[in-house]
Amino acid sequence: MNRLINTFLKSGGAMIEKAVKKILGIEDAPKWLEREVLRKVEEGLDVDSAVSYLAPLITEVHRTNLAKFRPGGASIRKASVFLTAELIERLGYHAEFIELFGSTLPAAARGGGTYTPVVPIFDKKRKSQYLASKSRKYMRSVIQITTTPDAEGVLAEVVKTQKPPYYYLYTSANVGKLIEDSVPISATVNKKFRDLYFYWRLFRERGFLVLVGREIGGVSVDILAVGLGKYVVVTGANSKKLNRLKKVVDAVYLV
Repeated sequence: MNRLINTFLKSGGAMIEKAVKKILGIEDAPKWLEREVLRKVEEGLDVDSAVSYLAPLITEVHRTNLAKFRPGGASIRKASVFLTAELIERLGYHAEFIELFGSTLPAAARGGGTYTPVVPIFDKKRKSQYLASKSRKYMRSVIQITTTPDAEGVLAEVVKTQKPPYYYLYTSANVGKLIEDSVPISATVNKKFRDLYFYWRLFRERGFLVLVGREIGGVSVDILAVGLGKYVVVTGANSKKLNRLKKVVDAVYLV
């Protein structure tokens, strides 16, 4: 018994994540789950058996969290830059974030500090109309991708699924050829967006529902990852803001 508990105390989190992944397809072990599993280990179960015993509770918590934070149109628009960056990476390019037209936009790195911007137009609001107008003047260098049929550019759609990653950007167009045929430009890289994208991708790969620009506990956060627990990524957070967040989420990551 003592050996089981000692093993759990040394690497319980990683062991739980592995067991949870078998059940839910997500790697998550918030502190509340660690405490529940430890109780079962103290009763003589190994970690896998303890997690299996708790499977109904785990499944219900996960289902409730997903239902509460399932992304709508506003959430998808806020995530458009990162969804487009994912599309760029699926085409085999390194995705970067550059400053252009007064905005931070995803782009395919072309080497030598040059980029082909891929401008996402996910609505018909004034900012999107401005970006679309500016993009048209640089069509040899800029690719416009849109989920709005009224806007000019490559037509795409956001596909929603019941399993990770829950939503992603898809197009049947040959965007890779458009990138290859474009004239790359030099631009300033936004390192903050690069760091945020690291966390976006990290949590998505681990099976979380990941949202951008959400509010939780009365605090606006850059990224919110939802699984069995809730994890946030914030920039420029002061101590008051951090203290409020720590009361309602399982971990806070600073950029």
